[in-house]
Amino acid sequence: MPEIGAALINPDAGSHPVTTDPREVAASVAAGDRSWREFPYYQARFGDRGRRFGHSDSAWLSLIALKEQPQVNAEVRWLGELLASRGMPQWLLERHLEFLHEELAAAVPENREQYGRLLNAAGMLRNQRRAQIREQDFLALAADFRARAGAEWTARLPNMGPLLVSAVADEAAGISQAVPQLESWATDPSRFPAEWIAAVHDTIQAARARVSAV
Repeated sequence: MPEIGAALINPDAGSHPVTTDPREVAASVAAGDRSWREFPYYQARFGDRGRRFGHSDSAWLSLIALKEQPQVNAEVRWLGELLASRGMPQWLLERHLEFLHEELAAAVPENREQYGRLLNAAGMLRNQRRAQIREQDFLALAADFRARAGAEWTARLPNMGPLLVSAVADEAAGISQAVPQLESWATDPSRFPAEWIAAVHDTIQAARARVSAV
């Protein structure tokens, strides 16, 4: 598949290669927008610039899907660690890969088998997360955060509970900045009320306690 520089999609993204197939570019943008809608955290934290990077990163992922599975996994692992260290827990990438697979398979069905490598990479991230914190604990901790953090703010930032627990799983997997990068933003008293901040701290502490139970 031909390649173009990411700057043609996102001027801030530099010159790394991305797909040039217009169907894949459109699917990449659609997947990025789906992630943006599911996780308002993106807009609240990273704004429109972050949205543009979502589009260019998706177009890069569309290109690497053409590689063999071990290399796809390695590239996804690299991206996941990078993003987690910047405040985007790997659960976000796990979900985004699922969206991207769906959009690409619908747009270019003849390449469905190749795009399946992205879905396999999402499974790799999911297995890594579950190896640190069991799925039932992941869901229970996320639900407890939602119950404690206050209806107003959980409506504004849904899915924050899973993000916090995912960050702890990333930390346990060796990404040292995963929790601090998210926690510092999510506990800023100029942004959030005391009820929310207490729920963030308590959820992180409870998630760390569950890591040792795996």
